[in-house]
Amino acid sequence: MKKIYLNLILLLAFNGIVFSQVPTCSLNPVFIASNKIGIWPDSATNFVGGTVGISYLQNITVKIPKDTINGGIKFCFNRFVLSNPVGTINYNLPVGLNFGAIPLALQNGTINGAPSFKFPGNANNCAIIYGTPTTAGTYTLKMVVDAYATPTIGTCATNPNVAGGAKVSSQTLTYYIINIAAAAGLKEIGKNSFNLQNIPNPFSNKTTIKFFVTDESIAKLVIYNMLGASVFETNIETRAGDNEYILNADGWAGGTYFYSIKYKNFTETKRMILYNNH
Repeated sequence: MKKIYLNLILLLAFNGIVFSQVPTCSLNPVFIASNKIGIWPDSATNFVGGTVGISYLQNITVKIPKDTINGGIKFCFNRFVLSNPVGTINYNLPVGLNFGAIPLALQNGTINGAPSFKFPGNANNCAIIYGTPTTAGTYTLKMVVDAYATPTIGTCATNPNVAGGAKVSSQTLTYYIINIAAAAGLKEIGKNSFNLQNIPNPFSNKTTIKFFVTDESIAKLVIYNMLGASVFETNIETRAGDNEYILNADGWAGGTYFYSIKYKNFTETKRMILYNNH
């Protein structure tokens, strides 16, 4: 058995196939509870930015309706397929980032050299962009979204046949942008910076927030979600030099959060990523 396993590893390496653990994505509860359909974030909200050398996560909620009416004909949606356009390298994602989706049933093989995903009709699912960017810049993503549906005069099935239907529409999305900033060097850490960071990042359940101040006072820690709402606040009695606070995020939804240290007349904010820990 050990020999067979070793041969399998060598075979995968020879064919240039690399497997990595895909983080678990999470649904946006506000979008799910709304009467909107399609993809969240939308073009107005867009994707979060990142920084070279810092782990990146962007959750994408995909909400597919049960049916639609076009030209007086009722269509039951079987699936929507997300794929890489012809002539585009990996959706034009920043170098170091990739698309992923869990469960495995959402995977749709490889199209035009990049992973493709299928999202069943009448269902809510999610995908995720993850990795560690290596090159700064502004990246305009390119994604093909194909809708497959079946005409009917009756009632659409609650659980449609994902393999059935015919393509009824196709569009290429080119409005999502990811900005990757250059890595901050030590030269940028001065009197107007706390050298704020959290370790580990990304994390699950707990992370240690570290910062530096020059004297004893009170610092306020505030955690915000992606919508800008405060989800946690606390005061920290500081000491001159290095300070730290252990944040327990057990029970929080996975995703991107922002944390701020407010100290006297200065505030510094950083981004942290929580893996879905449910």
